[in-house]
Amino acid sequence: MLINKIYEIDSCDDIELSIKRESKLEFKLCFDDEKKSEALVFITPGLGGDADDNYRDHLAQTIASDLNVAVVSVNYHCIGNRPNTGSTFYMDEIDQFILNTTCKVADIKLHYTKNKIQNCPRTFEILNFINQALIKGKKEGKFRLDYFLNLHISLQPKKNEYQNFGIMQAQDLINVALYLKKNAPFDTMGGGIPVIMIGSSHGGYLSHLAAKIAPWLIDGVIDNSSYAKFLWKLVGFGKEIDFIKYAEFSTFGLFKHICTCCSTKTFWTSNSSSPYFFSPARRMIRNILEPSHLQIQSTYPKPYYVSYHSFYDRRIAPPEDKIELYDIFQKYHFDAKLHMIKKQSQIDGKFIKSLDHGMEMSIKTLIKKELPIMLKKIKNNPKKEYKDKSISYPCEDLLYSFTQKEDKIFLEIKGNK
Repeated sequence: MLINKIYEIDSCDDIELSIKRESKLEFKLCFDDEKKSEALVFITPGLGGDADDNYRDHLAQTIASDLNVAVVSVNYHCIGNRPNTGSTFYMDEIDQFILNTTCKVADIKLHYTKNKIQNCPRTFEILNFINQALIKGKKEGKFRLDYFLNLHISLQPKKNEYQNFGIMQAQDLINVALYLKKNAPFDTMGGGIPVIMIGSSHGGYLSHLAAKIAPWLIDGVIDNSSYAKFLWKLVGFGKEIDFIKYAEFSTFGLFKHICTCCSTKTFWTSNSSSPYFFSPARRMIRNILEPSHLQIQSTYPKPYYVSYHSFYDRRIAPPEDKIELYDIFQKYHFDAKLHMIKKQSQIDGKFIKSLDHGMEMSIKTLIKKELPIMLKKIKNNPKKEYKDKSISYPCEDLLYSFTQKEDKIFLEIKGNK
């Protein structure tokens, strides 16, 4: 019989920004209590549609029913950063500056008190006023009929979280794996049950990052369309540089005459004098494609990797980065296979449906295709116990060290001399 359980545990604080976490980490476990679970399989959602709870629950139940695995789905830090996953709109000081400057140029006079639009209803009231002013202006011939304003609004993630990007999220995955190895309601082979990470786009990126942070723990990664380097537009502060170019997404769906550019709340900044400066060191640790780090990782037990990627995914996950990453994996003798999808003939309408980012891929088909192969490899060549559960990555002026102790992963950051 399929068993579905929901857990809440303590995970990690934000060591980089010295922010104590307010929220618990929630995750779901699905397994068949009449079968022996051969692995903990994490199906990690990215951003948007594949973070939908109903979709995730159905996928977990299907995989746990069809294969001898327990399926884990983690609501990692800041997963609720889209309207469909619980975020709300607001305007911070930068958003208000963009609003005031843009409306001044368009000769639209605003009537509101500063700092009084930092909530969703008031934000929409102001935007609706601007939209109506544009409609009136077009009727009076003040604006071209195809004229629109570019404005920016911010997203407040669910549970009062914010975009740390990558590090806390990967730590969450690792902490859940460590918790279940010790506390799962089934036999975990004395804690030696294999851990396999599966994900698309951001979920695939986090799967790779978890393997970078704890290579002794992660046995395999199955990926669709992840980026090999962190994505600027998803870090949250791109509006400080160019709010149109570096917005996470843009839409005309809110107001017909306003292109609404949106980004998630973050404390990271491009201001080099701020303690929250997103420095080169912060970028390096988040890159999967970081040759010196891959060399360090190669000295630890090696996870298996398999990835699918569209050759035409230029905007979100450049294929050149992914090719270089998997070439380096091969150089350091990882068992890593990259399937680069280049031809229209490779679109079968069932597994792969397009050549765009994500390829509209059926994740269920991906798992059923690749997971049995990976399980067989792991079974035939089980990972040996690795005593030194700690890894350090030099990053410019900082040294990032990740250590497993007391069934958790801990991060320590020191100056790198």
